[in-house]
Amino acid sequence: MSDDQTNQPKPSNASETASDSCAMRTESRLDTEGLLCSRGRVADITGSGMRLIVAPNDLPEVGDIQSYIFSDAKDEVTVTGTVKWVRKGTAFTRRCEVGIEFVKLDPETRDSIIRLAVHGKLGHASDADIHVVFPNLYKILSVSQYASQDEIQTAYRKNAKLWHPDVSDAMNAPQRFEEIQKAYAVLSDPAKRASYDARFFSHDHAA
Repeated sequence: MSDDQTNQPKPSNASETASDSCAMRTESRLDTEGLLCSRGRVADITGSGMRLIVAPNDLPEVGDIQSYIFSDAKDEVTVTGTVKWVRKGTAFTRRCEVGIEFVKLDPETRDSIIRLAVHGKLGHASDADIHVVFPNLYKILSVSQYASQDEIQTAYRKNAKLWHPDVSDAMNAPQRFEEIQKAYAVLSDPAKRASYDARFFSHDHAA
């Protein structure tokens, strides 16, 4: 597969709103009870995304890439997702909502998440919650924070070829490939990269 055949990610549109949530709801939503998150509460979840209820000071930005660590007393699953839309609270309620779209999940991970939503557990334990962290996009592409744009592009092409689902037999290849695309979409854009560096590295938020 040549470099030109490598799927190039489309830049995210920061003007996306709550209306875009319809695009990510490709399957029935499962209402959750008692499923907490380090940023708030999970309102509902599917195998492709979830809706979070968060406080105004915890609102992320559209296009943010986050990792969600689903865990109970026994098991743990980490999923990467993108903030697709944000709905701010009104004058009457301070409750804010965030729509998350997961990267492509392998069947085992997807089943674990659905099991968590339905039964409140990943395996056989209870007391489930979700911890949100911000992944290091440079590590996803295996480059330094100080890498040049040419080095980032070279690393993207190398990793995209390695993890392309048409090439790799790994079960998590679709998920890794999409993570690589999303990381490149940020780091290949000088303005987005500068914003990412300022928001996360200056405050020690990078994972």
